[in-house]
Amino acid sequence: MKRGRLWFRIHSFVGLNLSLLLGLIFFTGTLAVFSSEIDWLFKPQMRASATVAPADLPWEAIAVSLAEHVPDGRVEVVEAGPSPIFAPAAYVTLPDGPIRVIYFDSETGAVQGEGPLLSAKSLLRSIHSRLLIPDPLGTTLVSLLSLFLLISLATALLIYKKWWRGFFKLPRVHRSRRIFWGDVHRLLGVWGMVFGLLMGTTGLWYFVEEIAAPAPLFSDAATPAAKIDNGESAIRFPAALAAARTAYPDLSIRRIAWPGADSAAFGFYGQDGTVLVRPRASGVIVDAFEASVIDRHSGSEATVHQRISEAADPLHMGYFAGYWSKALWFVFGLMMTVLAFSGATIFVKRLARDDDAASPAERRKRKLRIWLGWRNGLGAGLLLAVLGIGSILYFLRGEIGLLV
Repeated sequence: MKRGRLWFRIHSFVGLNLSLLLGLIFFTGTLAVFSSEIDWLFKPQMRASATVAPADLPWEAIAVSLAEHVPDGRVEVVEAGPSPIFAPAAYVTLPDGPIRVIYFDSETGAVQGEGPLLSAKSLLRSIHSRLLIPDPLGTTLVSLLSLFLLISLATALLIYKKWWRGFFKLPRVHRSRRIFWGDVHRLLGVWGMVFGLLMGTTGLWYFVEEIAAPAPLFSDAATPAAKIDNGESAIRFPAALAAARTAYPDLSIRRIAWPGADSAAFGFYGQDGTVLVRPRASGVIVDAFEASVIDRHSGSEATVHQRISEAADPLHMGYFAGYWSKALWFVFGLMMTVLAFSGATIFVKRLARDDDAASPAERRKRKLRIWLGWRNGLGAGLLLAVLGIGSILYFLRGEIGLLV
């Protein structure tokens, strides 16, 4: 077998068998780029009363309002929104079990509403990252798909001769649909090549982290093992916040881990200007009773392993440059979605070509058999896609009560 033919068969096999599943992953990931904004549109309580920067949020007033609103709830974290148009929020486990999200006025710190944990953001990201399959199995399976994505990209370059000429080769709209979709597939492939490589590489890193090399923690400092309720936390919060700001004046606080039944310490996390790191990379841990600094760490001091791990999320999700990068990631995500589904369409049309003697009814039957996976393994991708949709419906059936 000629080498070019071998690459084509590998590319076709990977694309055909996994195109529907990859398309689902691409599509949900694309929507997840703006998942917070989707929630913002449908949940008025998420909207900020004024555009206030995280550094200027009334954290002390929020602490008081939180203690008054849920005196017996276990506060997990309080955080600023992804942009100033979002109200700050607290995630609280109520005494009867469910987790609620409490939203605060960005100027006064007063409670302005609450809602369930289930949202477009949580649902889309759960589908995209693990197909709603419990971890670690779900994340492992989805991240393993990145290997097949990289194989598909590599074989595409090997079979598409002089691919760099395809950047401005527009689809031939007046030819057959098979030729049109073939042109679309190649055009999107060359334009989305770098983006696909980035998604495949970061996805493969997630797989490595999941099975073999999780990134080391930024802090393993011991915290006071004392119980502190929400009322006392609110009283002690101003002194802890002042200590954190004194110890780390360059830190723009985005997230605050709350003390509770297991630890009497506040964790203040955010950004200090270090590029391509998550808010957890820079922070200060403060003793709630003594208002003394237990630990301080910066993303700029991270190890190589930690820096790679921290860069994976901003690069994979596209939020490293605000709405500019998110808009670009959304466009490229749509391109990759169409690329996945157009690949399956091309192969189906190629397999369904019949001679002139075949009747239109016979052609329709052959196409149906192909799409149902009766030939060439398309059923594997179709089956996984159906299982994913079924999981979504099952998940919604079990959680729909949280939306009320």
